[in-house]
Amino acid sequence: MKQRIIFLCIVSLILGSCGDFLEPKSKSEFVPKDANSLSELLLGEAYPRNGITELNVFLHLLDDDIAPAPYQGVKVGSDANRWYAPYTWQSNMYDIMGTAGEKYTNLYSSYYALILGANAILDYVDDINDDKNAINSVKAQALALRGFLYFNLINIFGAPYNYDKTALGVPLKLNSGIEESELKRNTVEEVYVQIIKDLLEAERLYKTLPSAQQWQPNKRTSLPMVHLLLSRAYLYMEEWEKAATYANHVITNGNFHLLDLNTIKTYSEEDPSIPSYINYHSYTTSSEVIWVYGNITDVTKYVYNVSVSTNDHPFFRASKELMNYFDETENDLRKERYVIRSKFQIINEDNELEAMPSAFGKINVSSKAYYQPVATNDAFGRSLRLSEAYLNFCEAKAMLYKAGVANAGQEALNTLNEFRRFRFPLNYQNENITDPEKLITFIHNERRRELCFEDHRWFDLRRWGMPQIQHTWYPDAQSTLVYTLKEHDPGYTIPLPPDALELNNLLEQNPLAPAPRNGINL
Repeated sequence: MKQRIIFLCIVSLILGSCGDFLEPKSKSEFVPKDANSLSELLLGEAYPRNGITELNVFLHLLDDDIAPAPYQGVKVGSDANRWYAPYTWQSNMYDIMGTAGEKYTNLYSSYYALILGANAILDYVDDINDDKNAINSVKAQALALRGFLYFNLINIFGAPYNYDKTALGVPLKLNSGIEESELKRNTVEEVYVQIIKDLLEAERLYKTLPSAQQWQPNKRTSLPMVHLLLSRAYLYMEEWEKAATYANHVITNGNFHLLDLNTIKTYSEEDPSIPSYINYHSYTTSSEVIWVYGNITDVTKYVYNVSVSTNDHPFFRASKELMNYFDETENDLRKERYVIRSKFQIINEDNELEAMPSAFGKINVSSKAYYQPVATNDAFGRSLRLSEAYLNFCEAKAMLYKAGVANAGQEALNTLNEFRRFRFPLNYQNENITDPEKLITFIHNERRRELCFEDHRWFDLRRWGMPQIQHTWYPDAQSTLVYTLKEHDPGYTIPLPPDALELNNLLEQNPLAPAPRNGINL
């Protein structure tokens, strides 16, 4: 008899620390009798809901879209070393964060907790007796979620696929049962093979459903969500034709439309002096949203820490490099709509005071408290959006053009201009780029502008060759330290948490940079 499903409402007890997913223990059990029960269980225990924190929480501290605010040396309600360790790519970041009083975010455990939820559904779903469509819907959701979760895990803790697909990835745990032995890390390639397998099966199952059930704005996974993830995975694997094909499935899906930023007001009608920002990760405010997930706190925890009463300041701001990328293209509407401006004033390169560009955007903020992020029950921190499909298509076609597919360059350029018309004033002039390398570079930069603060930049830097980048840190008012992440640096892959290694003796740590990573004092 198939083992009974563990009731995962106590998953926080089951997965109190990394590695416990290998030996689930439960004080109660739940045997679902129909697809609806499984669906509710799936929603509660496998979806990265807005009430769940600690998913990708400090990834945006690693890339080059973030820089220190001029007030970083000031003690802002907590020890700055809580932010210092991941920001400077320290290989012992978990120890440093713990010493500074921050219970480090256990990304590894958080992801496997949700994977266990998806696995439990897949272990049982074929044995229930219910409507076939209802069963296929639940199974498709579980597979889509598992593919999504493993995609993030492998790009956090494994080497980039196009750099070394034989490198160690993460353990593939594909059931909710107790393993007879601890699990070794599968290779990067093996994990990608499973991701593609899960997503393709989810696609097949979704296609068996009536079209009205293949996508709904109900926070559930869907056929277009799976298509976008397949496009993303194939893009990372450099299978350009497949990446373009799946991106085009999303682009041509009539449920979604590019949001014209000309229609988005940048200032409040009640008070023209107050900037106005909308949540771009919402079905109600954006026609581009395919699927919403994640917590706003995860987007802002490490970049926004302000006490209004004491006039403390954020530690971080949007980097000057990122802001200059918007300036490269005249009248880019995204600069004022995607990057939230703080009430704090800084001196810009023209020696003028301006509102500091925050190191986050595209979410709800309060205009009364330093444009502080606002977390509500229906607010999500991230989403899969139509714009990514356009950029995936453009990049894939540009790479095919470079490889000698003649018409691919024009396809990339046509789609790029079609997309950009929704990001610029009505007098937008088409780009006309014929050189393959210049077209690829332009699309890379366009991706940076469009997808800033959405967990794409770090992953993109990894797959685009892991270039050298630098971060500046102010340990005190008189000192400036510059930390360098070198080309192909081991720091481009996050170390496994110490307790994961303690609880699973078969896990091997990633190659690490020397600890500590020292900065150069300017």
